[in-house]
Amino acid sequence: MENYAYKKPHLNQKEVRSFLKERYGLNNQQIKSIAGDRSQNFLVETDRKEKYVIKISSAFDHLEELDFENQVMILLGKEFPEYIFPSPEPDAEGQLISIYQKGKNESYRVRLFAYLPGTYLAELKQIPPRLWREAGDLLAKIDVGLKNFYHPGQKRLLPWDIKNVLWAKDRLIFVRDPRLKRQLDYCLLQYEMRVLPISHRLRTQVIYGDTNEHNLLLTSPQPEKARIKGLLDFGDMTESFLVNELAIALTYALMIQPAENVAKEILSAYHQKNPLRPEELDILFYLLLARITISLTMSAWRRKVEPDNTYMTISENPGRRLLDFLLSENPEKWRKLFYEACRLKMKNNYLSADSLLSTRKAHISDALSLTYEKPLHLVQGCGSYLFEADGRSYLDCVNNVSHLGQAHPGVAAAVSRQMTLLNTNTRYLYDQLALYVEKLLSHFPKKFKYLFLVNSGSEANDLALRLARNYTGGTELLVLDEAYHGNLTSLVEISPYKFDGPGGKGAPAYIHKIPTPDPYRGKYQGRALSTSRKYTQEVIETTKRLQAENKKIVGIIAESMMGCAGQVIFPPEFLKLAFSAIKAAGGVCIADEVQVGFGRPGKFFWGFESQGAEPDIVTLGKPIGNGYPIGAVVTTEEIARAFETGMEYFNTFGGNPVSCAAGLAVLQAIEEEGLQENARVVGGYFLTELKKLEKKHSLIGDVRGLGLFIGVELVKDRKTKEPATAEAKEIIEKMKNNGILLSTDGPFRNVLKIKPPIVFSQDNVDQVIEALDAVLRAYD
Repeated sequence: MENYAYKKPHLNQKEVRSFLKERYGLNNQQIKSIAGDRSQNFLVETDRKEKYVIKISSAFDHLEELDFENQVMILLGKEFPEYIFPSPEPDAEGQLISIYQKGKNESYRVRLFAYLPGTYLAELKQIPPRLWREAGDLLAKIDVGLKNFYHPGQKRLLPWDIKNVLWAKDRLIFVRDPRLKRQLDYCLLQYEMRVLPISHRLRTQVIYGDTNEHNLLLTSPQPEKARIKGLLDFGDMTESFLVNELAIALTYALMIQPAENVAKEILSAYHQKNPLRPEELDILFYLLLARITISLTMSAWRRKVEPDNTYMTISENPGRRLLDFLLSENPEKWRKLFYEACRLKMKNNYLSADSLLSTRKAHISDALSLTYEKPLHLVQGCGSYLFEADGRSYLDCVNNVSHLGQAHPGVAAAVSRQMTLLNTNTRYLYDQLALYVEKLLSHFPKKFKYLFLVNSGSEANDLALRLARNYTGGTELLVLDEAYHGNLTSLVEISPYKFDGPGGKGAPAYIHKIPTPDPYRGKYQGRALSTSRKYTQEVIETTKRLQAENKKIVGIIAESMMGCAGQVIFPPEFLKLAFSAIKAAGGVCIADEVQVGFGRPGKFFWGFESQGAEPDIVTLGKPIGNGYPIGAVVTTEEIARAFETGMEYFNTFGGNPVSCAAGLAVLQAIEEEGLQENARVVGGYFLTELKKLEKKHSLIGDVRGLGLFIGVELVKDRKTKEPATAEAKEIIEKMKNNGILLSTDGPFRNVLKIKPPIVFSQDNVDQVIEALDAVLRAYD
């Protein structure tokens, strides 16, 4: 950031007037300060009513670079007389660049330009498509005219040049909003992945580099009469990728009108005069993200070093709006749009959905099901959005594995970085294991001092059973009806959702089911403490029966909030009371946090905390690595030591450095980005809005949830609670067609399951509510 490591000049008006008279022979001037980035600018009017603009640049703007700007402006003025461009005026010595020496240590470069009258594009309230076409046409002419131009000053390095976007990494520290910082980090990651690998193939030349609504001059303030007549401000010219010219122009245009037709008009007009290449169109979307990243990080940095410089923050709000919009859009959709605008045939980057289905049918068991009547062919994701190969976007409300959202830059960088350094196993010492263990345990009560790292929630629950059985010497296990704990044989045996479901063989003799503590549909209903006591009594009676039969219990395993059972939130303190009863009977209490932990409950980091419960073992999975395979079992020293029987426990991949790096990055993101609080606030808002729908639509029987773990139970009749299973399936499909992904759960598959990434925003909630409201109207 060589040219930005200083503050711009600050001459007073007296000094400017004196210099204008001495070097340019201008008398009795009236001068007015006008906005500028690196330079100090004034509008000058003489006693003869002549108008000029004076630009005062710091010594950091090298003479060679300013001469480069001058020569380009002069060339364009000659090449394209139908347009007007700034042209430098010679001083008394015939120089186009004057030197202003202020004392011994301050030296400035001064240029004078004739004032160019006209209306700025920014002044129009409505911009007709014709003007966007004219802008694209003008840019193409300029770039064709500069194709073979060379000047030593064009090699300058500017932070505004998209080619230098990775400099923005150093400016991210000035971005205070953690959500925005994550988004910008994502944009930088995409540039590194998508653009850098092909950068050697991109055409390079001098580009104008600053096409925005404040630099385009019009012939008239009336939209129907206006024509583009000129271009101002050549201070961002440099040698760059040719396609960056379009990226900059499109970014500013879309800030004004975020519409596909705007991009098409500019692009098609440009392509007619200066044809673009496929490799340029393939990356253009990511160059838009890069330009926004530059703008917003420069704004954040300038606010820190020059808090009074409002010029640099002029595009901040439009930039943020455009960034939010583009990150919800499918890049493949825009790539297709770019090709269509240029009337070029686009190469398909992906296999067809039909071929993928054929491969699955030929080689993948039907035991692995697909979601939706027409399965999704997903190729990419960003935050809470998933993107299909055909260009469609979907708001993901159900994939709780990508806890921080798709392509979280912090996790991606951590995994990639560690992969380039070391990946081994726990028979060796490495920093990542120690750092992660300490960080993870810091989120638990102090009694939890030991943990085992595995590769999934299923492995975690399997190991938890071994620990509990080894510690107690028992055989009998209590489980909650309709619970699901994993896909291993040992876990199918303890999961009523599986052994009582299709293809199941029923409960083994050592499994003892407790009725699902469902306040809405359970054996005992209501959300009072008395309801919890009734379910706890079932636990007590079961333990007494087993004791009477001389059977020793292992304990109980329970999800802290039940997923497959229908997004069930227990009545207050059920787990606390049930765990106390189990401990009194000599058993161990396992809290299965595989689905609900890591801040999803909002007010609580772990689901068991919401119940005031004190488990002995906690199992973790799904969200722990944001999609990277990792799981964990957390327990007390007493239980962990009892497992040290002489038989080694070794897990080839469990706790490897890359897994630990992923897990550590997840915890850091939750803390640094305030995502637990986001889950609380957004989840609370979501529940409030869903309850409003409950009052409007009789198909909704119950709305329940905690944080961003939410269930909406659909019934045909609120009195009988007859499950609306068919309707729920239809609604899932209709919501999918509206670009929103939901799923169903519960024993009757009539509960809408809502477990979005915890980066979910209130705007995302509004999108869901609006679509769901419209879909539900058909059932009123």
